[in-house]
Amino acid sequence: MKRTTHLSLGLLLLAALPLPALAATPISVWHSYRGKEAEALQKLAEGFNAKNKDIEIKLLQIPYDAFADKVTASIPRGKGPDLFIFAQDRIGDWAASGSIEALDFWLDDGLKKAFLPPTLDALRYDDAIYGLPMAFKMVALYYNTKLIPKAPTTTDELIAMGKKATDAKKSQYGLVYENANFYFHAAWMQGFGGRVFDKSGKPTLDSPEVAASLEFARDLAKKQGIMPQEVTSTLVTTLFNRGQAAMVINGPWFMGEIDSTVPYKVALLPVISKIGKPAAPFLTAEAVIMSAKATDKKAAFEVMKYLTSTESGRVMATVGRQTSARRDVYDDPQVAKDELLAVFKKQLEVSVPMPNTPAMRMVWSPATTAMNKAINGDAAIADILKTAQSEVQGLVKGTRR
Repeated sequence: MKRTTHLSLGLLLLAALPLPALAATPISVWHSYRGKEAEALQKLAEGFNAKNKDIEIKLLQIPYDAFADKVTASIPRGKGPDLFIFAQDRIGDWAASGSIEALDFWLDDGLKKAFLPPTLDALRYDDAIYGLPMAFKMVALYYNTKLIPKAPTTTDELIAMGKKATDAKKSQYGLVYENANFYFHAAWMQGFGGRVFDKSGKPTLDSPEVAASLEFARDLAKKQGIMPQEVTSTLVTTLFNRGQAAMVINGPWFMGEIDSTVPYKVALLPVISKIGKPAAPFLTAEAVIMSAKATDKKAAFEVMKYLTSTESGRVMATVGRQTSARRDVYDDPQVAKDELLAVFKKQLEVSVPMPNTPAMRMVWSPATTAMNKAINGDAAIADILKTAQSEVQGLVKGTRR
């Protein structure tokens, strides 16, 4: 009798003890943000974790240069992240290999309409959407307001203003951008009407429009006298910060590299005077993408929605100076008064999504070689592009085998 009483009392005491809290589901998120963008993302993660007991965001910063290869190698082995933040240009590769998850099952019309249309369209591959857009990026025109009081609206104006601002003896130039880099050249190429691929997916690097754009770029580099030779990203930043570059072509990430003493503004890329159409840079949609091997896909999608929410977009825009892909972020008074973000949002209207097919990866090396030959050499443009076209066709054909 006594033993039974002791046993019953023990069970009662055990029942009265608080149950151990269930551990939150960890959702790993890889990113390559630095500076203010990384600071803003960390703030979002801390805010989410403070409010949510069931899910925990775990951030891991990966150097940008190693990011894509690390994702490609780690996910198939089950060693990758649940989510990662990257541009759309590798989506085709990752989707074809089964490394990333299509989101159509979770998407509803309300969520689709929340984003600026080009940013969501850029994440579509084979009629499925892979990722939710956080931000968009492309190049625009930065100018030193001490050297160029008003931005040029046409390329004729750009050249004329650039000549007035150039003093080669002082290493001061009217225009500085990575003109042998195909990513930056795409603004002229697409402005002239050229495209990397036609509607059927065939490479079109040898089209008359692409040739015209390369002739224009060569003219800027060799004949107009407004640019230095062999421009690197470091040179662009150095000259602009020293007040030795009146205008540069660069993306929103460049804001974080500009010295606080430099007076500057950002403007739309100019209209190409020869054809009356605006330069049209590559659009990259920076998205939160889900691994096909995410440990808890429902929890992972909750994190995706949070990172691309209006609240999160405001933080990324105001703290990180990021160009949000979310429509209603621009209704926020603090975001609306940011003139630089407003310009990039306007530039979005005349940008072309960078192709996200596996074939796009085959373009960069031949295109870069072609750019260097055109800008730094004297070979015929038609011959340069014929070689690039042949190389890309061979590489694309090889991947399809």
